[in-house]
Amino acid sequence: MKIITLLAAAVFTCCQSFAQLDLPPAGGNPRATISEEVGITSITIKYSRPDVNKREGKIWGDGNVVTYGFSTQNFITNTNVSPWRAGANENTTITFEHDVKIEGKPLKAGTYGLFMAMGADNVTLVFSSQSDAWGSFYYDEKYDVLRVNVKPVTLDKSVEYLKYEFIEHKEKYCVIAMQWEKVSVPFKVEVDVDNIVLARLREQLTSRYGFNPSLILTAAQYCFTKNINLDEALEWSKRAINGLGGQKTYITLRNLATAYEKLNRIPEADSTMNEALLIATANQYTAYGKILITQKRNDKAMEVFIASQKRYGDIFGVNNGLMSGYSAKGDFKNAIKYAEKAMAQAPNDAAKTTLQGQIAKLKEGKDIN
Repeated sequence: MKIITLLAAAVFTCCQSFAQLDLPPAGGNPRATISEEVGITSITIKYSRPDVNKREGKIWGDGNVVTYGFSTQNFITNTNVSPWRAGANENTTITFEHDVKIEGKPLKAGTYGLFMAMGADNVTLVFSSQSDAWGSFYYDEKYDVLRVNVKPVTLDKSVEYLKYEFIEHKEKYCVIAMQWEKVSVPFKVEVDVDNIVLARLREQLTSRYGFNPSLILTAAQYCFTKNINLDEALEWSKRAINGLGGQKTYITLRNLATAYEKLNRIPEADSTMNEALLIATANQYTAYGKILITQKRNDKAMEVFIASQKRYGDIFGVNNGLMSGYSAKGDFKNAIKYAEKAMAQAPNDAAKTTLQGQIAKLKEGKDIN
């Protein structure tokens, strides 16, 4: 009987240690999560939201709710040496999916406790590997991974419940701000988007995705758009044609030619496009010719437009291309001639409206390209 009682007590103790009741947050401070991505890097903040509760003017500074500096009581030392928990209840945490820079300083991917040593003119942000404590009462400096100083900003309108917000978002960085009462604490997070994306693409192209030519093209085209990693993008472009599952289509050949163009290997680009044009539609001829015009290769563009005419005859796509080709060469008389042909063959009202504007421009002696 004694053994059974001891076993029951042990089970009860074990259950107590693992059980958690689903209750509202302590102190009426609602829990919140905010997350956004910079590039493909997720940034997530979890925190609890205290309210001002008629304490405006009594939130910040010595003797108020949040005192300045490292001034929260520490239960380890029993002295006021801890920063503010930057929220309420449990640690405020911030998670970075990949390595980032905070105010220009590097920080590895991971989840961190976010603390703030507040000041009227300066705030010290503390990123701690200790992310699962209650508040900052057991804060220990030895767990600090990064500290940065930022300037607080005064808000015109009071924020009742503390919040975190992504207040600026650009291609390769964001600005996050903690806002409560009339104080905002912004900090900049930079992400090495291109290298992170490239690492992910390489990983994905060694998986089953690497047997899908359209996905390989997407990877190459990302590099073309960003003008990065062009040698590898060329290899990906070849793989979309010749690799396992590859396909020789106008699109894959045009993509390979683009890779050569980006690397200024023009003869190889032209040779590839000669092959692509053998299977091109009239509209694809026209699209390629217009790309050549943007490259200031007007004579080559005219060769393409005339080849399209010989193959497809008097149709809208052909005449539309010839209009652009003659306009690029300054032959506005012939440009108008083919524009009017295209007008008569226009497939819809939108195309007619566009052509009307182009014809008007050509009659003024202005290039439409």
